[in-house]
Amino acid sequence: MEAMQTAVKTTAAVKTFPFFDVTADLPSLAQDQENRITAEELLGSTSPTVFVVKVSGPSMEGAHLPNGTTVMVDPGVRHKVGDIVAGLLNGEFIIKRILKTHAGWVLHPENPSFIPYLIKPDDEFKVLGVVKGAIIKF
Repeated sequence: MEAMQTAVKTTAAVKTFPFFDVTADLPSLAQDQENRITAEELLGSTSPTVFVVKVSGPSMEGAHLPNGTTVMVDPGVRHKVGDIVAGLLNGEFIIKRILKTHAGWVLHPENPSFIPYLIKPDDEFKVLGVVKGAIIKF
């Protein structure tokens, strides 16, 4: 857990990937122009503090984050109601949707087999960042 709370090291070399716009409808000729994109740009953030974590368990399947998905978390983005956040709850790392109800803040799983969790006053809870993107392996 401490490693997730420390500064993220950056490297001098940034890997870029070929990037093409294609249609999912009918086959068409490939575009002549190749663009380049970084993983950060692909997932929507170029913040140097971004980190990635692997989702463990099925509680976020309804948000298209099945077990084994790698998510990009941006600690530089202030969370809003409805965001999927990475956080620490009583020392445990969690990824849940954060909601506000009349009773208080709720960590909401995206799987009906799991129960939403109302954050209690004596809980130690800290949002580490907002989930900005995901990489799902097939």
